[in-house]
Amino acid sequence: MIEPRPHLKFVQRAVNDEPSRMFKKRLDRNERNQFFPEDFVERVRRKITGELFMVYPEPDPIYEKTAQWLGILKNQIMLHSGSDQAIKAVFETYIDPGEKILLHFPGYAMYDVYAKMFQAQVIAQHYHSDLAFDWDQYISRIKPGVRMVVVENPNGFLGVMIPLSKLHELVVRAKECNTLVLVDEAYFHFHEDTVLPWIARYDHVIISRTFSKAFGLAGLRAGYLISQERNIEFLKKVRPVYEITAVTALVLNELLNAPEECLSYVRDTRRNREWLCRQLDQLGIPYSHSRANFLAIRLGDPRIHDGLRIALAKQDILIRRPFREEQLKEWVRISTAPPGVQEILISELKKLLQPHGRLV
Repeated sequence: MIEPRPHLKFVQRAVNDEPSRMFKKRLDRNERNQFFPEDFVERVRRKITGELFMVYPEPDPIYEKTAQWLGILKNQIMLHSGSDQAIKAVFETYIDPGEKILLHFPGYAMYDVYAKMFQAQVIAQHYHSDLAFDWDQYISRIKPGVRMVVVENPNGFLGVMIPLSKLHELVVRAKECNTLVLVDEAYFHFHEDTVLPWIARYDHVIISRTFSKAFGLAGLRAGYLISQERNIEFLKKVRPVYEITAVTALVLNELLNAPEECLSYVRDTRRNREWLCRQLDQLGIPYSHSRANFLAIRLGDPRIHDGLRIALAKQDILIRRPFREEQLKEWVRISTAPPGVQEILISELKKLLQPHGRLV
């Protein structure tokens, strides 16, 4: 057997061997839970031809439209097949073995995976059991010799955000220490805070975004990076020949031509999130101040979660496991969904929390 590079033996990856999640109500992975209008789907369907499968992708029009939509230059963007591959490109471009990177936990799992793949040293800081995070301490850990700091805004597991004033303090500190700042804005559109206007001023900031969340295209794998032109020039040196597929380009083109579809979904998601918060308030269940398309909910006793998961599964509704972090094991992340699905969720919660059957 040909052995791999030694350090790869210690990289742990999740195995996707679970049953199909198709045709279920998926509240477990922050995907879009609202169907695209049939007229939009039909419009895309009519443009799918055999030739589309035969010709190499032509992503340049998507660069043009994405840049126009964002109000920036085309050469300030790099498209990729999902934000995970875009993030990997940052590691490929900037991180050498042994260099230090600063990560918060919980966070997108691929940051830690890529850190191990590229043999970086991780400086870790964790959210507390009440979902608080000491941003002053995080900033203080940015010192000369720290190659990169990652900030998810909002956090992809808790939905909570770092105040822009504090994030600006972090960016300034990183500039002083010659440290790259990667700001993960996967859930941008569900809120209004972004560091995009800072790109012109700060040459050490890179933004990662995805078309999986507010655009709802998780199945097509499309994301992008935003930064100053010189940084994008270097990042494109490690990109594949074609960043996205022809089918992905087709669907993105249709959505960028009809931004109201995205905006309508965002408005519906905010309403669904607000409704869910009101119901949880009535039940006395703590939840995160999420600005994304999900909430972190504190169910406490693991039997509550187990009972809820089993009851919902019988109705083809999926929720994820509780957090594995010891200080967060009472919490679970649950995506927003259309009203009918959320009503079932709340109904099952009420049954579990009734005085005669209460488990907490």
